[in-house]
Amino acid sequence: MRQRPLMKSHQGRLDSHTPIINIGLAPEVRSPSTPRGDMTTSASTVPLQGLQAFFGFIGRHLLNFLSHLGRYCSLLWWMLRNLRNSRELQGNIFSQMVQIGNDSIPIVAFVAVFVGMVTAVQSAYQLYSWIPRAVVGGLVIKSVLLELVPLLSALVLAGKVGATITAELGSMRVTEQVDALEAMGFDSVSFLITPRILAGLLMFPMLVIFGDLLAMLGGLAGAVIVADIPGPAFIQGMKAAFATWDAVFGIIKATIFGFTVTSIACYQGYHVLGGSADVGKATMATVTLSSLAVVLLDFLLASVLL
Repeated sequence: MRQRPLMKSHQGRLDSHTPIINIGLAPEVRSPSTPRGDMTTSASTVPLQGLQAFFGFIGRHLLNFLSHLGRYCSLLWWMLRNLRNSRELQGNIFSQMVQIGNDSIPIVAFVAVFVGMVTAVQSAYQLYSWIPRAVVGGLVIKSVLLELVPLLSALVLAGKVGATITAELGSMRVTEQVDALEAMGFDSVSFLITPRILAGLLMFPMLVIFGDLLAMLGGLAGAVIVADIPGPAFIQGMKAAFATWDAVFGIIKATIFGFTVTSIACYQGYHVLGGSADVGKATMATVTLSSLAVVLLDFLLASVLL
């Protein structure tokens, strides 16, 4: 008996009305015209996507911070390991001391004098009606030695010294002068970074001591000229409130601030990649990070040492 041939009315193609049976091997295909009945599932994924974006943002910045912290510590460790090489660079250290210390005297003196004057005038204005006049001198010397001169001097020097160091090293990096030093057999860290950090460690405390003296003189001038406080009474109050530890604490803070500002500036300038625009970005990052680090260290030192 002969078998009947199959009908091929559509030449092997499925008709548009033929249903597609999903047996679980592939996701169901919906046509664009098919209406969605329930939007609960898609709406519930919105908070999950927000959390993923938030934690992704935090994770990227945390990894970036840890990467920079590791490179910063590696640079400091290399400097400490090769500290003996800097003995041959005493002239370079002296020139950096002149640049960091001598060139910063005018701005530190200006800030210190007016800090002392403002402190004296405001103390007299706030407490003049119910305290003896000599107490104003004690408030001025305490505020100047412990907080105002070390902190404000470090913030000002973070903008001046830190930006200068970053711009110098960054320019040397983008013009391949650092690579040329290494090709000639010089240790670029010992030649460029160690003198600047050592100069900062030595000159920041000296600038703060100089600023303390000028701030006390400025406080005396402000008290006598503006607040009508007799000079002998003001000096008597300063003598009564003076403590040696206050001056030592300010010098300790200045030393740590000097190391922090110069090391951050050296790191940012030494690791510049790109062109002159990246040098500007590194300079801005130096000022920002140094100022934040100084404020944070100021709180930590006050919490631990006082």
